[in-house]
Amino acid sequence: MNRFHGVLLLSALVLVSCLPFEAWNEYSAMDPKLQFIGRMQLVEDEGPRYTYPGTTVRFRCDCTGVDVAFADEGSGGDKRTNFVNVLVDGKHAATVQLQQDATLLKGARGLSKGEHTIEIVKRTGPYAGTIRFVGIALQGVLLEPPPLPERRIEVIGDSVACGYGNEMRILAPTNTEPNTGYHAKNEDNSKAYGALLGRQFDAQVVTTCMSNRGVQRNPDGSTENTFSDHYTRIYPDNDRPDAIWNTQNYVPDVIISNLGTTDFSVPDENKTPTAPDPELFKAAYTRFIQKLRAYYPSAQIICTVGPTMNNYYPKDRQHWTLIQQYVKDMVETLGDPNVFFMAHGPITSDPYGEDWHPTAEVHQRMAEELGAFIAPKLGW
Repeated sequence: MNRFHGVLLLSALVLVSCLPFEAWNEYSAMDPKLQFIGRMQLVEDEGPRYTYPGTTVRFRCDCTGVDVAFADEGSGGDKRTNFVNVLVDGKHAATVQLQQDATLLKGARGLSKGEHTIEIVKRTGPYAGTIRFVGIALQGVLLEPPPLPERRIEVIGDSVACGYGNEMRILAPTNTEPNTGYHAKNEDNSKAYGALLGRQFDAQVVTTCMSNRGVQRNPDGSTENTFSDHYTRIYPDNDRPDAIWNTQNYVPDVIISNLGTTDFSVPDENKTPTAPDPELFKAAYTRFIQKLRAYYPSAQIICTVGPTMNNYYPKDRQHWTLIQQYVKDMVETLGDPNVFFMAHGPITSDPYGEDWHPTAEVHQRMAEELGAFIAPKLGW
């Protein structure tokens, strides 16, 4: 990591000056012993850039300390500051708030002597912005990488799939308290249902999640730039030719698509959410599933709904019943034996995450429901 040597080595010396001396070694972001899981753009002389949550740098080391070097390209503040988790042997060891300049940051310290598998996981979603991985410093040495899990899952969805607000526990006695707005520190994709499902099945997981993108229409009623239009982008809102994802870089065994809630959020003149036209919705969703099938001919695709909708709000509009019927009809019409419908149970009471999103406990319940659905179909 010679081109960052001055900045990173100085930072490392400051960080460890109060600890018993043990050699620290630096490794560049492009070291061949590092593994990457997720959609990244490998920028020459800069390191990998990425936006989606759950995107992971993975490696094995004989070490007692791990520090991480990143540049946060978010604009800062409560909403646009990114965070990463450091997992050691599958367990959370540290949460690191990134800085806009390329900086070496304190990660996990005081690890037991010996070999460890380390995962550095982006916990914040596209709303917080893009980050650039610069490298690592180890109190120890980098080893040959561990084998990657053979099973592969892709989670496709909206802000729920990202993990929006799942670190909060908000009571709602007056039905107003969860309207908090987004705060990056309260989003942890490592506790979202996709990541939990991956740990349950020892599978790689790639999460492709976008807030405010519908299947057929977006919250402002527009029918362009929907989720399908953005699906192949490395960065959701960047359509440059050099930032298009090659879908063959990651071919999932299972795709979990939780889409459609956003389509039911377009307000009428009284600011009450409305349901989309059923035929237009089903036709748009059909086209998206057919697109996925063209990319991934052998994947099992599970079209899920829930858990943030119910039949109580908006009053008398039965949105929860409607979205189940729309998606179930779409799946049946496809006639694809490897496309399935599944409904999560709605959230029936507080606590909630931010802006009425699921808490980490609800994400755990969702992962368990999905696991029970998937296991007999794939023999996992």
